[in-house]
Amino acid sequence: MRSRSTWCTVVIAAAVAAVLTFPAGGEAAPCNQEILVGQPMDEVAALCQVPTLKDKRDLWEEESDGKTKKRKTTTYEEWIFDTGAQEFMQSIIFLNGKVAETRLLGYGSMRDPMMPNCRNGEGLAVGDTMVDAYMKCGEPLAREKQADKVLESTDGEITRRTSVAVTDWTYRYGRDLPGYTIRFEDGRATGIRQREFGK
Repeated sequence: MRSRSTWCTVVIAAAVAAVLTFPAGGEAAPCNQEILVGQPMDEVAALCQVPTLKDKRDLWEEESDGKTKKRKTTTYEEWIFDTGAQEFMQSIIFLNGKVAETRLLGYGSMRDPMMPNCRNGEGLAVGDTMVDAYMKCGEPLAREKQADKVLESTDGEITRRTSVAVTDWTYRYGRDLPGYTIRFEDGRATGIRQREFGK
């Protein structure tokens, strides 16, 4: 009985690994083999297709007690692979150039700007992640990195300052429809600004 249970566990684990590396449909897998935590970014780039989306942030945290100051910097980068509406999107997160996490997301997108969830940009919402916005409305017309926002807090004699990455995505839908600029802070929408018609 124990050996049968062990065999079932092995079969299930193998099936999960297959899902992570080889999509079930006729689409090409985003990566040629399983991606492992700790793997360098250049190795992953050689094994995988060009990502559909990339989100890179140089994050820093600074602590000061009035006498000394310590600063730590982390480079965060996420690659998103979208191989079609019949397959799960895949995410690889790197910290300082090495894989920190891999995960499956929701089903991919046909990247059609007129898809029902987008409604010409009206479907965008505060709280959306970049992946949410992409799945609703496809690729933005423009992406602009803005100056980092700095958050400051105190804990006794310690003052802590932390950077927040800020990026704007802009969608436009022609002369007769308004456009939208969505602002992301650390990858999540914090505000949406409607643009003038055709601009």
